[in-house]
Amino acid sequence: MIVTQNFGLHAPQYAPMISKGKLTHKIIIKKDQVKKNGTCAIYLQMFLNGNRKRISLQLYVPVAHFDGKKQRVSKKNPYYVDYNLIIERKLAAINEIEINYRFRNEVLTIEKLTEELNNPNIRLDFLVYAGKILEEQKGSLEYSTYKQQKGVLAKLKKFRSSIYFYDINEQFEKDLRFWMKKKEKNKPATVESTMKTFKKYLHHANKQGIVTELKFSDIKVSKMTGDRTFLTPEELVLLVKYHDSEFIKEAHKNILSRYLFSCFTGLRISDIERLTEDNFNGDQLTFTANKTSKFQRIRLNNTAHKFYNLPNIFKGEYTREHINRELKKIAIQLGIKKRLYFHSSRHTFATIYLMKGGRVEVLQKILGHSEIKETMIYVHIVKSVENEQIMLMDGIFDN
Repeated sequence: MIVTQNFGLHAPQYAPMISKGKLTHKIIIKKDQVKKNGTCAIYLQMFLNGNRKRISLQLYVPVAHFDGKKQRVSKKNPYYVDYNLIIERKLAAINEIEINYRFRNEVLTIEKLTEELNNPNIRLDFLVYAGKILEEQKGSLEYSTYKQQKGVLAKLKKFRSSIYFYDINEQFEKDLRFWMKKKEKNKPATVESTMKTFKKYLHHANKQGIVTELKFSDIKVSKMTGDRTFLTPEELVLLVKYHDSEFIKEAHKNILSRYLFSCFTGLRISDIERLTEDNFNGDQLTFTANKTSKFQRIRLNNTAHKFYNLPNIFKGEYTREHINRELKKIAIQLGIKKRLYFHSSRHTFATIYLMKGGRVEVLQKILGHSEIKETMIYVHIVKSVENEQIMLMDGIFDN
């Protein structure tokens, strides 16, 4: 059913098909709030499902310059043409939002309507849309995931300050991949990780009825193993000796306590951050993994005990970014030619565990992997290391 109203340039208003009540609106002027210059604010007032919402149009005119019957600025005002055009555009936006919800068979609420009116680019610009969704999901995402996806959106904004949905096509994907590889010098794993995040938010937008020439299902993301930096047993011993040294800075000792505890247990930083005294029971550590929500119980080896102190577990408070920066400095200071970051401790635990004869199925349980193929990556790494080391036999002929 189409309901027409005499709003001049205003497009016909479509009555919502699935709202509980009818959406009505009017343009009003707040006569009871007069500014010092004698003007009053013009508002858009909306009613939907028994709820009222007023939105300021940021227009201010004397009461005598507003025609309450026509709901427009009168010709008495020198800017009446421009002001009325702003009003018309806002009313047209209401119609467009209402129609989009009806076509998507979604319930339109006063809150959703207000949000889309206040963010007119949300269904136009991918970056605006994805940024809003990311912030909405912040509470349910792991901190590292939130930071990673926020970083991806910052990278996409560097590629293009605005990414309009109507520009997302096959050529756009090719241009983005080329820019990351050639201009940004990103590694293949970084490129695929970026495309995975882009695909996630495009999927969300497509599900919300935002049409793009390139659909999320058209984007193929290759699964990459990423950077699996790990320490050799010799390098790990070097870090432990530095940790125990009387010359170590307090901050470095506190950071290494966390890192080395992970090297000897395989815990993620998200789980280490949540440890309390209650998680420790003699040589047993019990916790619910933050990433998988799985309950885990692992036995602490003798070395792991030296890196924590009950009841406070670890000393000092540090951001993950600070920890990673300091780990790189420590590596340089000790002559370790690897770009250390906290997660390399987990890789170190897994590779050394297998090198020392540990069973892969046990490692899977310790690391909390849901599938054995995740753990098998470390088996391949160890085999690769063994293959490289066998070539050291050629060195017996070197002078």
